[in-house]
Amino acid sequence: MSFFYFFLIIGSVIVYLILRFDKQQRRKQKMLLKQTNDVQPLLLMQSLGQKLHRLNEALVQNTAKSEINAQLKKITTDYNCGLINMQVYNSQLNELLKRVEGRC
Repeated sequence: MSFFYFFLIIGSVIVYLILRFDKQQRRKQKMLLKQTNDVQPLLLMQSLGQKLHRLNEALVQNTAKSEINAQLKKITTDYNCGLINMQVYNSQLNELLKRVEGRC
C-alpha cells in the first residue's frame, strides 16, 4: 500500500509540474502573438521584392513603357503612404507583371 501512495504523490507532482509549464508556455505564446500582430508576412514581402525587381528590370530593358512605369510609381506610392494594403499591392503588381511579360 505504501507504494501506491508513493506513486500517487509522485504522479500528482509530475502532473502539477506539467500543467504549470503548460501555463507558462501559453502565456509566452500570447505575448509573442501580441508582439508580432503588426508584422507583415515575411514571405509575401520577399515575393513583393522579387516582383518589383523583375518589373524594374523589364522597364529598364524597354524604356517605351512609360504608362506601366507611371502605374508602378503610383501603386508603390499608394502602398508606402498606407492607402492600399499588402494584398492589394501584391495583386496590382501581379497584373503589371503580367502586362509587362506579355508585351516583351
